[in-house]
Amino acid sequence: MRRADCLRWWSLVLVLALAACSSDPKPAAQPQLATQAQNAETNGARRYAQGAYAAAAHHFAEALRLRLSLDDGDAAARNRLQLAHTLLALEQPQPALEQAMAVDTPALQVQTLLLQAQARLAMNRSADAHDVLVRAEAACASCPERGRLRLLQGRVAWAVGDMVTTIERGRAALPLLREQGEEREVANANRLLAAAQLRAGDPQNALASAQAALDMDRRLALPEKIARDWLLIGDIHRRAVARSEAAQAYRRAQSVAQAAGLSELARLAQQAMKETNP
Repeated sequence: MRRADCLRWWSLVLVLALAACSSDPKPAAQPQLATQAQNAETNGARRYAQGAYAAAAHHFAEALRLRLSLDDGDAAARNRLQLAHTLLALEQPQPALEQAMAVDTPALQVQTLLLQAQARLAMNRSADAHDVLVRAEAACASCPERGRLRLLQGRVAWAVGDMVTTIERGRAALPLLREQGEEREVANANRLLAAAQLRAGDPQNALASAQAALDMDRRLALPEKIARDWLLIGDIHRRAVARSEAAQAYRRAQSVAQAAGLSELARLAQQAMKETNP
């Protein structure tokens, strides 16, 4: 349809719609349970973005229960994946894997496989994670999840000590993740790159990658990630025998961790400072 014809068509539609406003009945309100399910999902997403993973898991579980009671299979599958992601964030990979394994919606196949691979990595089952990613690769010739796929392939390579492949996959993931607006994953990819570059004996590029992760995590306001970035920056400086810079980075990590109530990260930072300045 030509542009002029298209404009005339939509003008006609608008006129008819306005003319019918006074006589057409109002659309029926959404059923109460469906509204509750949507509210639970929305609240879960908001709490997840805030880093309140326990609260997010509660909301996603409630959304899943309501969608199952309404026989809404597609929405329930989405809620399962959301719950599985949250359980991973809570360091509960086995329940996360069980939730992901229960999703059989074709439209979510690649996302489901990637989440299964993440859970297996978290359980130190890198060979199993590799096998799952092979299946995901076959199903994702040009899908939007290619960036996360490359990042997970890099994490598998890291788990088996292959720094060359880790760096290669991490670099390949970055532009794909940026294209999709996956800012958290961009930071994760930079952090993985920094760790691999450090282990590969390239502290200069490692520091640039770690700084890029820190800048992103600051914009996203993620205290735990910020503290980990400073710990990594401290490790890079320590490898480069820059003790004063290392100690300063560890102090920043400790300060952030203590302010955010992250006691384990604060302890790691304090221990690193002692090792740097015995």
